[in-house]
Amino acid sequence: MASNSPQRRRAGLHPALSMRQGFALLEESGSVRNLLRATVEAIREMRYVHIDGDSVFTQGSIGVEKAMKVVLGCKAVDDAGAWPTKSELIGWGHDIEKLNARLLEAIDDGIERTTASGYSAQLAAHLKQSTVIPLVFATFARYGRSGRFHHLDILATDQPGELDQPSEYWERVELHVRETRQEFHEVPFGDNAALDDYEKRLRGFVADELDAWWFCVHRLGVQGCFGELGKKIGWEIWEHGRPVPSIVKA
Repeated sequence: MASNSPQRRRAGLHPALSMRQGFALLEESGSVRNLLRATVEAIREMRYVHIDGDSVFTQGSIGVEKAMKVVLGCKAVDDAGAWPTKSELIGWGHDIEKLNARLLEAIDDGIERTTASGYSAQLAAHLKQSTVIPLVFATFARYGRSGRFHHLDILATDQPGELDQPSEYWERVELHVRETRQEFHEVPFGDNAALDDYEKRLRGFVADELDAWWFCVHRLGVQGCFGELGKKIGWEIWEHGRPVPSIVKA
Protein backbone atom coordinates (compact mmCIF):
# COMPACT_ATOMS: atom_id res chain seq x y z
CA MET A 1 0.00 0.00 0.00
CA ALA A 2 1.09 3.58 0.64
CA SER A 3 3.70 2.39 3.12
CA ASN A 4 5.31 0.28 0.38
CA SER A 5 5.53 3.04 -2.22
CA PRO A 6 9.03 3.82 -3.52
CA GLN A 7 8.73 7.39 -2.25
CA ARG A 8 7.90 6.20 1.27
CA ARG A 9 10.55 3.49 1.29
CA ARG A 10 13.29 5.72 -0.13
CA ALA A 11 12.64 8.87 1.87
CA GLY A 12 15.45 9.56 4.31
CA LEU A 13 19.22 9.78 4.25
CA HIS A 14 19.66 9.38 0.48
CA PRO A 15 17.36 8.47 -2.45
CA ALA A 16 19.51 5.42 -3.24
CA LEU A 17 19.05 3.97 0.24
CA SER A 18 15.98 2.48 1.86
CA MET A 19 15.01 3.71 5.31
CA ARG A 20 16.49 0.52 6.76
CA GLN A 21 19.76 1.05 4.91
CA GLY A 22 19.90 4.67 6.03
CA PHE A 23 19.49 3.75 9.68
CA ALA A 24 22.10 1.01 9.30
CA LEU A 25 24.57 3.48 7.78
CA LEU A 26 24.05 5.91 10.64
CA GLU A 27 24.63 3.11 13.15
CA GLU A 28 27.84 2.07 11.39
CA SER A 29 29.00 5.69 11.27
CA GLY A 30 28.44 5.96 15.01
CA SER A 31 30.40 2.76 15.48
CA VAL A 32 33.29 4.23 13.47
CA ARG A 33 33.23 7.33 15.65
CA ASN A 34 33.18 5.34 18.88
CA LEU A 35 35.86 2.86 17.86
CA LEU A 36 38.30 5.45 16.53
CA ARG A 37 37.87 7.63 19.60
CA ALA A 38 38.51 4.59 21.80
CA THR A 39 41.52 3.51 19.73
CA VAL A 40 43.17 6.93 19.90
CA GLU A 41 42.70 7.03 23.67
CA ALA A 42 43.86 3.42 24.09
CA ILE A 43 47.10 4.23 22.27
CA ARG A 44 47.65 7.27 24.50
CA GLU A 45 47.09 5.21 27.63
CA MET A 46 49.03 2.11 26.57
CA ARG A 47 51.86 1.28 28.94
CA TYR A 48 52.80 -2.28 27.99
CA VAL A 49 52.09 -3.74 24.58
CA HIS A 50 51.71 -7.27 25.95
CA ILE A 51 49.00 -6.03 28.35
CA ASP A 52 47.26 -3.19 26.51
CA GLY A 53 47.99 -4.10 22.89
CA ASP A 54 44.93 -6.28 22.34
CA SER A 55 42.58 -3.39 23.13
CA VAL A 56 44.42 -1.13 20.68
CA PHE A 57 44.64 -3.75 17.94
CA THR A 58 41.05 -5.01 18.25
CA GLN A 59 39.39 -1.60 18.32
CA GLY A 60 41.79 -0.14 15.78
CA SER A 61 41.52 -2.91 13.20
CA ILE A 62 37.71 -2.89 13.33
CA GLY A 63 37.33 0.89 13.54
CA VAL A 64 39.69 1.71 10.66
CA GLU A 65 38.21 -1.01 8.43
CA LYS A 66 34.68 0.25 9.10
CA ALA A 67 35.72 3.86 8.45
CA MET A 68 37.20 2.94 5.09
CA LYS A 69 34.24 0.82 4.03
CA VAL A 70 31.69 3.42 5.11
CA VAL A 71 33.23 6.24 3.06
CA LEU A 72 34.02 3.95 0.11
CA GLY A 73 30.41 2.79 0.21
CA CYS A 74 29.28 6.42 0.04
CA LYS A 75 31.45 6.94 -3.03
CA ALA A 76 29.96 3.81 -4.61
CA VAL A 77 26.48 5.25 -4.10
CA ASP A 78 27.61 8.42 -5.88
CA ASP A 79 29.25 6.49 -8.71
CA ALA A 80 26.83 3.60 -9.22
CA GLY A 81 23.62 4.71 -7.54
CA ALA A 82 23.54 1.91 -4.99
CA TRP A 83 25.33 0.71 -1.90
CA PRO A 84 27.81 -2.11 -2.68
CA THR A 85 26.28 -5.57 -2.51
CA LYS A 86 27.34 -8.08 0.09
CA SER A 87 29.41 -9.95 -2.48
CA GLU A 88 31.13 -6.71 -3.50
CA LEU A 89 31.97 -5.95 0.12
CA ILE A 90 33.34 -9.46 0.55
CA GLY A 91 35.49 -8.79 -2.50
CA TRP A 92 36.95 -5.73 -0.81
CA GLY A 93 38.18 -8.03 1.96
CA HIS A 94 39.41 -7.16 5.44
CA ASP A 95 43.02 -6.27 4.67
CA ILE A 96 43.39 -2.69 5.88
CA GLU A 97 46.48 -2.05 3.78
CA LYS A 98 44.61 -2.99 0.59
CA LEU A 99 41.57 -1.01 1.70
CA ASN A 100 43.82 1.99 2.33
CA ALA A 101 45.15 1.78 -1.21
CA ARG A 102 41.55 1.72 -2.47
CA LEU A 103 40.71 4.69 -0.24
CA LEU A 104 43.65 6.77 -1.50
CA GLU A 105 42.59 6.06 -5.09
CA ALA A 106 39.05 7.16 -4.24
CA ILE A 107 40.39 10.37 -2.71
CA ASP A 108 42.47 11.14 -5.80
CA ASP A 109 39.38 10.56 -7.92
CA GLY A 110 37.20 12.83 -5.81
CA ILE A 111 39.46 15.80 -5.04
CA GLU A 112 38.36 17.91 -8.00
CA ARG A 113 34.66 17.71 -7.09
CA THR A 114 35.14 18.89 -3.52
CA THR A 115 33.89 22.23 -2.25
CA ALA A 116 37.41 23.54 -1.69
CA SER A 117 39.77 21.48 -3.81
CA GLY A 118 42.91 23.24 -2.55
CA TYR A 119 42.07 22.47 1.07
CA SER A 120 41.08 18.93 0.15
CA ALA A 121 44.39 18.46 -1.64
CA GLN A 122 46.20 19.50 1.55
CA LEU A 123 44.24 16.93 3.54
CA ALA A 124 45.01 14.25 0.96
CA ALA A 125 48.69 15.19 0.99
CA HIS A 126 48.77 14.80 4.77
CA LEU A 127 47.34 11.29 4.48
CA LYS A 128 49.90 10.31 1.87
CA GLN A 129 52.90 11.90 3.57
CA SER A 130 52.52 10.25 6.96
CA THR A 131 55.19 7.60 7.43
CA VAL A 132 53.68 6.42 10.70
CA ILE A 133 50.13 5.58 9.59
CA PRO A 134 51.21 2.89 7.07
CA LEU A 135 53.04 1.06 9.87
CA VAL A 136 50.04 1.41 12.21
CA PHE A 137 47.81 0.04 9.47
CA ALA A 138 50.24 -2.83 8.86
CA THR A 139 49.85 -3.71 12.55
CA PHE A 140 46.06 -3.53 12.35
CA ALA A 141 46.05 -5.50 9.10
CA ARG A 142 48.18 -8.24 10.63
CA TYR A 143 45.91 -8.43 13.65
CA GLY A 144 42.74 -8.37 11.56
CA ARG A 145 43.87 -11.07 9.13
CA SER A 146 45.00 -13.65 11.65
CA GLY A 147 47.10 -12.03 14.33
CA ARG A 148 44.34 -12.17 16.91
CA PHE A 149 44.71 -15.96 16.76
CA HIS A 150 48.50 -15.96 16.49
CA HIS A 151 49.15 -17.89 19.70
CA LEU A 152 46.07 -20.10 19.34
CA ASP A 153 47.44 -21.22 15.97
CA ILE A 154 50.81 -22.04 17.52
CA LEU A 155 49.02 -23.91 20.28
CA ALA A 156 47.01 -25.93 17.75
CA THR A 157 49.89 -26.73 15.41
CA ASP A 158 52.93 -26.72 17.71
CA GLN A 159 54.63 -24.81 14.87
CA PRO A 160 56.06 -21.27 14.75
CA GLY A 161 53.67 -18.71 13.38
CA GLU A 162 54.00 -17.94 9.68
CA LEU A 163 54.10 -14.20 10.39
CA ASP A 164 55.45 -12.10 13.26
CA GLN A 165 53.03 -11.55 16.10
CA PRO A 166 51.14 -8.21 16.08
CA SER A 167 53.13 -6.83 19.03
CA GLU A 168 56.28 -7.05 16.90
CA TYR A 169 54.54 -5.04 14.17
CA TRP A 170 53.77 -2.40 16.79
CA GLU A 171 57.40 -2.36 17.88
CA ARG A 172 58.25 -1.36 14.30
CA VAL A 173 55.90 1.61 14.64
CA GLU A 174 57.67 2.83 17.77
CA LEU A 175 61.15 2.11 16.36
CA HIS A 176 60.29 4.17 13.27
CA VAL A 177 59.19 7.11 15.41
CA ARG A 178 62.38 6.92 17.49
CA GLU A 179 64.53 6.86 14.37
CA THR A 180 62.75 9.59 12.41
CA ARG A 181 61.75 12.11 15.09
CA GLN A 182 64.61 13.97 16.73
CA GLU A 183 62.74 14.46 20.00
CA PHE A 184 62.66 10.68 20.44
CA HIS A 185 66.24 9.84 19.47
CA GLU A 186 67.52 9.66 23.04
CA VAL A 187 65.81 6.97 25.14
CA PRO A 188 66.30 7.69 28.89
CA PHE A 189 67.25 4.17 29.96
CA GLY A 190 68.13 3.91 33.65
CA ASP A 191 65.58 6.50 34.79
CA ASN A 192 62.21 4.83 35.24
CA ALA A 193 60.21 8.05 35.66
CA ALA A 194 61.83 9.64 32.61
CA LEU A 195 61.33 6.46 30.60
CA ASP A 196 57.64 6.33 31.51
CA ASP A 197 57.24 9.96 30.39
CA TYR A 198 59.18 9.26 27.19
CA GLU A 199 56.98 6.29 26.26
CA LYS A 200 53.83 8.27 27.05
CA ARG A 201 54.98 11.07 24.75
CA LEU A 202 55.95 8.64 22.00
CA ARG A 203 52.62 6.84 22.09
CA GLY A 204 50.86 10.18 22.27
CA PHE A 205 52.61 11.08 19.03
CA VAL A 206 51.32 7.89 17.38
CA ALA A 207 47.83 8.59 18.73
CA ASP A 208 48.02 12.09 17.23
CA GLU A 209 48.84 10.56 13.85
CA LEU A 210 45.75 8.33 13.94
CA ASP A 211 43.61 11.21 15.20
CA ALA A 212 44.84 13.30 12.25
CA TRP A 213 44.04 10.48 9.80
CA TRP A 214 40.52 10.25 11.21
CA PHE A 215 40.08 14.03 10.95
CA CYS A 216 41.33 14.17 7.35
CA VAL A 217 38.94 11.41 6.24
CA HIS A 218 36.09 13.21 8.03
CA ARG A 219 36.89 16.55 6.39
CA LEU A 220 37.36 15.02 2.95
CA GLY A 221 33.92 13.48 3.36
CA VAL A 222 32.36 16.80 4.39
CA GLN A 223 34.05 18.45 1.42
CA GLY A 224 32.32 16.02 -0.96
CA CYS A 225 35.24 13.81 -1.87
CA PHE A 226 33.03 10.72 -1.44
CA GLY A 227 29.89 12.18 -3.01
CA GLU A 228 26.74 13.78 -1.67
CA LEU A 229 26.04 10.99 0.79
CA GLY A 230 29.62 11.25 1.98
CA LYS A 231 29.04 14.89 2.92
CA LYS A 232 26.49 13.79 5.51
CA ILE A 233 28.43 10.77 6.70
CA GLY A 234 31.63 12.81 6.97
CA TRP A 235 30.00 14.61 9.89
CA GLU A 236 28.68 11.40 11.42
CA ILE A 237 32.03 9.62 11.69
CA TRP A 238 33.64 12.50 13.58
CA GLU A 239 33.05 13.33 17.24
CA HIS A 240 31.13 16.60 17.59
CA GLY A 241 33.21 19.23 19.36
CA ARG A 242 36.46 17.31 19.06
CA PRO A 243 39.33 19.75 18.44
CA VAL A 244 41.18 19.81 15.15
CA PRO A 245 44.42 17.82 15.57
CA SER A 246 47.32 20.23 15.87
CA ILE A 247 49.42 18.41 13.28
CA VAL A 248 46.92 19.19 10.51
CA LYS A 249 46.11 22.76 11.49
CA ALA A 250 47.10 25.21 8.82
